[in-house]
Amino acid sequence: MRRPLLASMMICMATGLLASASSFGVSAEEQGPGKISQGSLVDSPQVEVSEGPRPGYSQVVDNSMEDRFDAPNWEERPGTSQYGEDYAYTDSSEGEGPARFKVEVPATGSYSLYARWPARAENSAATRFGIGTASGIQWTRVDQQKDGGIWVRLGAYRMEAGDRYSVQVSSESDDGEGEVVADAVMILSGEQANPDAEASDGGDATFEASASLRKSRMVVRTARRHLGTRYVRSPPHRCKAYRKEDCSCHTKVVFRKFGKSLPDNPPDQWKRGKMVRKKSNLRPGDLVFFDENRNGKLQPWDHVGIYSGNGYLMHASSYFGEVVESKMKYIRGYWGAKRFRKLR
Repeated sequence: MRRPLLASMMICMATGLLASASSFGVSAEEQGPGKISQGSLVDSPQVEVSEGPRPGYSQVVDNSMEDRFDAPNWEERPGTSQYGEDYAYTDSSEGEGPARFKVEVPATGSYSLYARWPARAENSAATRFGIGTASGIQWTRVDQQKDGGIWVRLGAYRMEAGDRYSVQVSSESDDGEGEVVADAVMILSGEQANPDAEASDGGDATFEASASLRKSRMVVRTARRHLGTRYVRSPPHRCKAYRKEDCSCHTKVVFRKFGKSLPDNPPDQWKRGKMVRKKSNLRPGDLVFFDENRNGKLQPWDHVGIYSGNGYLMHASSYFGEVVESKMKYIRGYWGAKRFRKLR
C-alpha cells in the first residue's frame, strides 16, 4: 500500500470473535448474520465454503430443451441478451402454471444456482424462483428489469440427488405486474462457483447495450475468476492477484484489467468514480462501500466489493477466508457506491 495511513491499517482488521457457523444442511451465506458482519472485520476465517460432492460439476438448462423445460401456455420470443436463441415468458396477470427446469443433481450436497434473463422495462420487478431443496421449496425474488445478459446468483442450496424439475419460475410475480421470464438456469457443485467458467456466453455476442454496460458486466466476470483466492490482509502483506487478496486488493486487481489504477485501501478508492445516488440503482460492476464498525464520518470505509446483481457482492471476506460472492445484506453498514463510466 502506497499510503500507510493509520486508518488504512485498520481496514480489514478484527473487532471481535466469530462463533462457528457449521450447521448441517445450510450454506454459510444463508446462516443468520447475528452480530457478525460478513465483510472484513473478523479475527480469522472460521466459515468453510463447501466445494460440493463433485467439484467442477455444472449443468445448464435452457428453455429450448424440450425434455428439460416445461412451461404450458407460456410464449417464446427472440431477443438480444438471453441465453440461446429465445426465452419463455408470460404475463404475470394471466395466472398460467409455473415454468419448470429439470436439473440433474449427481449427489446430495450443496449447490449454487444461477439464472439468466434479458432485462426489459416490461419485465416483472418481482419474479419468484422456487428451488427444490432437501428441506422443501425455497423461494427467492429477483428484479428482471435489471441485471440482464449475465448469470445472476440465486443462492446456495442443499439439494438431494436425482434428476427432477427442481427449479421453477412462478407465473405470478409478487407485485402482479409485468412479464415474468424463464430463460436459463445453471447448477454448479459447491457453495461458491464461477458460472462464467462453466458455460458459453449464449447470446452476449448480440447483446445490444451501451459499451459501458457491457464493460460493467465484464467486470463481474473478471471478479468471479478470483473466487476462492485466499484472504490475506494488505498491509502488512503484499497484494497478489489470485494468491493473497483482501477487500481493496481484490477490487484493485480486478479494475486494473479495465485501465483503472486504484490504491489498495477503501478510503482512497472511495475518491474515485461517480456516486451512485440510490442503493436501488446499483448495477453489476459498481464498487460498493461499507462502514462495518459504524464509526461514521471518522473513518467510514472498512470494506469494499463489487456488486454482481440481485443483492450479491463479489468481495474478499475474512468471514469466509477467501474471495466469495455472497449476500450484501449480511455486511453491516452500507455506505454508498461508485461507478466508472469509462472502462478500457
